[in-house]
Amino acid sequence: MEQNNTILDQIKQHLQNKDYLTFKSQINIIKRYYQKEKENQIQKQIIQLNNILETLKNMVIELTKNGDYINQNQIKIQQIIVENEDKKQQNIKEAERLLNEGVALYNLNKYQDAIECYDKAISINPNDDITWTNKGFALNNLNKYKDAIESFDKAISINPKDDITWTNKGLALNNLNKYQDAIECYDEAISINPKYDKAWSNKGFALHKLQKYTDAISCYDQALSININHQRLKLKADSLFELGKKPEAKQFYEASLEQGSNDKIYIQKQLSKL
Repeated sequence: MEQNNTILDQIKQHLQNKDYLTFKSQINIIKRYYQKEKENQIQKQIIQLNNILETLKNMVIELTKNGDYINQNQIKIQQIIVENEDKKQQNIKEAERLLNEGVALYNLNKYQDAIECYDKAISINPNDDITWTNKGFALNNLNKYKDAIESFDKAISINPKDDITWTNKGLALNNLNKYQDAIECYDEAISINPKYDKAWSNKGFALHKLQKYTDAISCYDQALSININHQRLKLKADSLFELGKKPEAKQFYEASLEQGSNDKIYIQKQLSKL
């Protein structure tokens, strides 16, 4: 690795000294170097490529100012620039492939394997918010809530207008019993997408945990107006129960059962109290 970096430094020096013939003879060295590098060195390659690319661009400007002329027998700077851009595009495609592989593993409940794919993708393209968000999903499912929040924060720093990321950060905060912080995340998500039912439902859950039952019911109503499911019906029933509104609570517990709730034992226990 150190030997290869020395070669790159020498090549860059030839450029700065305008020693084009020597540079041209070493183009193949650049190609062999980047073909042999391992996957975990891709990010370092990109940095080196960008440095060389920047040097080339600066030289073009300097040569133009000085009236210098580069003919076809010296070096095709534009061609090298295009080759470097192509290399960057190849790396982006590889990052996308790793992201898709991670999603497939996530769907198989192989969360740790998925995280490893996401980390490889991030090492190539650290500015892709979708990869950071998906890593957060996997960490959340492994009950690594603090790590999940860090991933969601990274995604938000790249793209602060993603309602799904804000909602899932709120979910991780819920799991840490940080309900007020979670509510702030849900409010961000709702401000971005007022029709995102999961944000409304999760906000209702956090409000319920803070014993703000009336506010929780309002959130559940918003979620149910967008999409009815048995879980939200049960959650609304729980808030109604805490407010002592037994007839209404019974109505929503029964509606939850009719919608196919999996919490039959819990609901039957609640109904026995009404």
